[in-house]
Amino acid sequence: MLSVLIADDEWIEREGISLLLERSPYEFQVYMAENGEEAMKCLEKNTVDILFTDIKMPFMDGLELLVQANQTYKGLKIVIFSAFADFDYAKTALENRVLHYFLKPIDPDEFQTVLAQVVEAVTREQEESRRLQRPGTGAEDVMAAFLHKEGPAPEWLAKLLEGSETFRLQLYDIQDENETAIAAFYERVKDNFVLLRSIITVSEGIILLLLDEGEEGDPAVMEFLESCNIRQACVVLGKEAGSCGELQDSFLRMEEMLRFHFFMDGNQLLHGNESNKASGNSEQIIERIIKEIYYGVDNNNLPYVTENLKLLREELRSHIMDSQIYVKYLYSNILKRLFDNSRIPYGDFKTHLDRLFQENSLSGIHKMILTLTVQFMEAHKAEEAGGSEQKKVIRSVIAIVEQRYQEDISLQSIAEEVYLSPYYLSYLFKKEVGVSLIKYITMTRLDKAKELLLSGNMKIAEVAAKVGYQNYSYFNITFKNNVGISPAQFREHGR
Repeated sequence: MLSVLIADDEWIEREGISLLLERSPYEFQVYMAENGEEAMKCLEKNTVDILFTDIKMPFMDGLELLVQANQTYKGLKIVIFSAFADFDYAKTALENRVLHYFLKPIDPDEFQTVLAQVVEAVTREQEESRRLQRPGTGAEDVMAAFLHKEGPAPEWLAKLLEGSETFRLQLYDIQDENETAIAAFYERVKDNFVLLRSIITVSEGIILLLLDEGEEGDPAVMEFLESCNIRQACVVLGKEAGSCGELQDSFLRMEEMLRFHFFMDGNQLLHGNESNKASGNSEQIIERIIKEIYYGVDNNNLPYVTENLKLLREELRSHIMDSQIYVKYLYSNILKRLFDNSRIPYGDFKTHLDRLFQENSLSGIHKMILTLTVQFMEAHKAEEAGGSEQKKVIRSVIAIVEQRYQEDISLQSIAEEVYLSPYYLSYLFKKEVGVSLIKYITMTRLDKAKELLLSGNMKIAEVAAKVGYQNYSYFNITFKNNVGISPAQFREHGR
């Protein structure tokens, strides 16, 4: 049974989380605390697997709790929940291994989804820990345990390091989904690196090469990736190591640097002695750029926002932040600003927010926000310009429907043709015509169907296909729902 600690100064919030836990398929030992101080005392007395905490609490707030808990209890999984505005001040929380956040009020379905992910992470780590402690594990497991300072060095490595051997490490994080390319990596690695002593699969996609000291530097690594047709990998070159301790320290530093892959595109090469952490000055620059983006959004100045979004991306790349989550929150605030300034429906904010947090690269997030910014601002510009441009677009849409109603046309396909988002086209069409575009397509098809039913002897199934319905049953239901009688009855009454 897993144990959960809920920290919130509001009784109703604690009970609400507890109720959601009870409704899950898992069994939990639940502890509660009214503030950070009580939570730390609970952590000291009990073994806790998952911490749910609010940000703003008396005595010790959630931020300080996260820092202390993160430093003291390394295996603890942390989830935060709070109002959206709190995250302007929650950088500390987002740098301390927070697995997820919830916006109040918490959506029950989202909670259950996230809870399942957190439980899976906890149980996976616990099983891994138990597996490493069992006798008879494979050589790679023993090596992985050693590298993470969770077990002794393999006998063969300990003997080598007792002498004068010095090794270099290369750590590969291969995110390429091309299985053929990954297979080529394993097949060619021994031929490519003549100084290779051992290859160790640390985990899925994470591969460690142990090489004798020598010259196989940057060009050789990048050329090797190209030869395997690998396009998305991060490689960290470690320092030379001549002892078990040096080997472990080098590996852990390299493993920590793999998080930088989020900020980069394509194949990237890093050095284990590099430090690219954001400085206090960089954080001030980022804060200033964010304010400039807000100013551009508030004033509907697309070139200004676009330029500052590029500056933000480059600043984040040049001074890598500690947390991907923190970076995603920077962009989520921009996303919220866009929605706050929009008078036009562009779908559910939370849907876009979820999509943002699912992105696994800075470039992907930047592209998403830039695309939405262009769509929002161009739509606003069209609104302000008056109705002439809008009417022109609507006439084009009506012409498409009239000419191609027999085809498989949809809101999405028509929106792409007129270079508008589906949300905005739907909004604009209903505003100008009085009915939704989907309804208009249906009405057009049924009007044509009525003409065919009364003017000839075509079978009803043929009429359906002629006006864009390949499924006769669906046509029959649609016709009856909109006209009030079936196609056969309509033909009979019309004659």
